[in-house]
Formats: sequence, C-alpha cells, structure tokens
Amino acid sequence: MDTAAIFTHFDTLNTEENTVLLLSNHLYQTVSKVWSELPGVKLVYEPLSVQNKDFLDLLSTLDITIKCSNQDLLDNLTRKQGVVIGTSNLTTSFIKSAFAKGFNNFLTQQSRDVLKITNVLGNEFSLTQEFSKEKTTEEILENVQQSSSQSRQICVGTLQSLQELRSLKDRIMDLKWKLPSDVRLSVELGQEFFQSTFLIATKIIGKEILDGQTSYTVDMSMFEEFACYLDTENNFSVYSRSDSTSYCSLYGNTGDEEDLILEGEMGEVDTGDWILLGNAGLADCRGLDMILLDKDYRVVRPRSPSQAFSNSLDLEFSLLTVSA
Repeated sequence: MDTAAIFTHFDTLNTEENTVLLLSNHLYQTVSKVWSELPGVKLVYEPLSVQNKDFLDLLSTLDITIKCSNQDLLDNLTRKQGVVIGTSNLTTSFIKSAFAKGFNNFLTQQSRDVLKITNVLGNEFSLTQEFSKEKTTEEILENVQQSSSQSRQICVGTLQSLQELRSLKDRIMDLKWKLPSDVRLSVELGQEFFQSTFLIATKIIGKEILDGQTSYTVDMSMFEEFACYLDTENNFSVYSRSDSTSYCSLYGNTGDEEDLILEGEMGEVDTGDWILLGNAGLADCRGLDMILLDKDYRVVRPRSPSQAFSNSLDLEFSLLTVSA
C-alpha cells in the first residue's frame, strides 16, 4: 500500500486530534463485489463504530441496512437511515425507544420476541425473519408460507467472508427466485468483511528505550478504539515513513501491559510522528474524526460522506462516483 499521500496530508493537517480514523476505498470494493455476487439481495450490517455518525451516514448512502442491537447505536441513528432492530435480548424499553425514533422493522428468529413486540406495538411493526445458514431452501419457503402478513422480509444468516458468500451464492439466489414476489431477501455481512477497510492514523506521544528495545506510546487505547480486539488475535499492519525498522513495542495511552497494541518490527519514529495501523476494521472508533481515502489512498476533500459520495460504484475505474 502506498501511504505517501496520507503522510503528505498529515504534514499540513491542522488538527488538535492525535488519532484519526481513515476509511479506505476497500470498503467500496467490498460492497461492489457483494452486490455483483448477490444482485437484488439487500445487505445488512451491524457496525461497531456506534458513535461515528459520518460512518453511519456512509453505510446508508451505500444502501446498507444498519442492524441496531444496542441503545448507544440507536441514539446516533436518524430516520433517514435504513435500520432494522435486532437483538438476542429484546427488551420492552428497547422496543419503545426504537419505535419512538421511527424504527419499526424488527429482525428476529424467536417467536417469543414477536409476541413481545406485538404486546408493545400491536400491529404497528414489520418483521424480518432471521434464518440460520443451515436451513434448507425448502424449510425457509415452508416457514415463509406459514408466516404472518407482517413478515415479508427474511434474512438468511451472517456471512463472514467473500469466500463463504461465494460458496452459498447458488443456494441464496435459488431461494431469492423461489420466494413470493412480495418477500424481500437480505443477508447480514459479518465484521470480517470490513476488517481491511479501515486504517487508523495515530501520533506517537512517548518513546523510551529499555534494555535496548524501543517502546512507543500513542494517544489511543486497546480499551477504547480497539476494545473488540481484546478477545481476538491482533492482526494490525503498521506503516511509517521510515525505511529503517527495528523490533519494538507499541502501547496505548494507559501504559498498562494489557494495553499493548502490537509488538514486532516497525519503522523507527520519534515523538510527534504519525503512524498508520491498517487492518483495523474491527475497531470501535468512538467519535473519531473520519477521513475518506480514494482508490490511490489520497485524501478526499473534507465533506460529510452523505454529501461527498453517491452510491454509484464503478469497480473498474474509481469504484466510487464523487458527487461534487
């Protein structure tokens, strides 16, 4: 990846922030590939960045339905966005909160949740039935025929990768053609689809050498931006301007041993320098400023995503049509 344009941008960036979220063009490549594999199938995604309103706007611009399962995310959504309410622990208060914000489409596979929604909202809701990937086409069709008139949308499980999508493509498309014409089919995209779409730019705020090994500190933390990595294997790519590398450690701003972001070969940097952490799509980037990158990793002029982009993707050329 050519990061020169990104570092050039940060040379002139006038910001008090020490950490910035970078959304790469890989997002549009990924979405375009899914659309080409599953034409006419709606896409559903549950974002981790529940407080990054720019990112939430961009998902809607790309016609991705946002799955909402927690109050923090709900508080940051607007009626302009396509939203489905889905959670394994659906409470009466959450149903009421969602309805008060204008969201009445619920995603569930539990009959007890349907009863709970009905008790709160009566018939003023629509239902997206969720099925596991293991269900056969015949089982799903039989269930749809027996379902109520409120359930005219179905979701066939969560796909974790393009490889899995392609392995199930024929079955998904066969189901789509056999469904009644008034039933809409969707699939949920897992977090792994978006893992390589984010980079994070963060500034070195501390440097020390202990026993011949350099230890750096950055102004972010595994307990905040990278919270969801705590229970998984860290798999970040590190980019800096330096061609000279050494084995070092990179810690979050708490300095705790548990706040180790990565340990390994990294370009040598100094306090005040910016570094890039790639493959950070599983990060919960709470409230970070977001910068958009084009296919050549150049910074798109600052605008909100919904103003800057249309959802017209061009895989061969720019992948993204900029609405100037």
